[in-house]
Amino acid sequence: MAIAAENIALGVCDVTFATLDLGATKGGVEVAIETSTYEVTADQTGETPIKEVITGTTVTVTVPMLETNLTKLLKVMPQAVGIGTAGSEVGVEIRSGVNTDLLEAAGELKLHPTGLPASDTAQDFLAFKAAPVPKFAVRYATGEERVYEVTFKCYPDTTANNKIAVFGKPTAA
Repeated sequence: MAIAAENIALGVCDVTFATLDLGATKGGVEVAIETSTYEVTADQTGETPIKEVITGTTVTVTVPMLETNLTKLLKVMPQAVGIGTAGSEVGVEIRSGVNTDLLEAAGELKLHPTGLPASDTAQDFLAFKAAPVPKFAVRYATGEERVYEVTFKCYPDTTANNKIAVFGKPTAA
């Protein structure tokens, strides 16, 4: 068996959400794709499936944000509002978020391998409609960085064949 070493990718990525660079991360950015299915059975085959059908696909991206400021926190917390003048906030007020439509908060989420030129998108991951769902458990401790973990839930673009995300270039050259 021949090994194509050029097809083995390592390394970290830069994360952009709705044109905002989310900065440094700690612990690795993770893309999870889960496919749900339904097993079709017939009386004649008992519990043995005769075929299986895809019923849905869930895509999530977990970003452990290390480099944070109020602008970035506001961008990844749909249930929050800035305190002070927009663009120069002095605080972030977290609200309950009841009835907040996450699809309205969705934007393009792009993972681009660090160190590659911006024009080289062959190894990118792009989610077309991703909404942030923060899950912070921040530790204020000696010898530890504060990490703000945000999971982005990705939704299908119902105007474009229900596409959710793409590895590599989003369109053919």
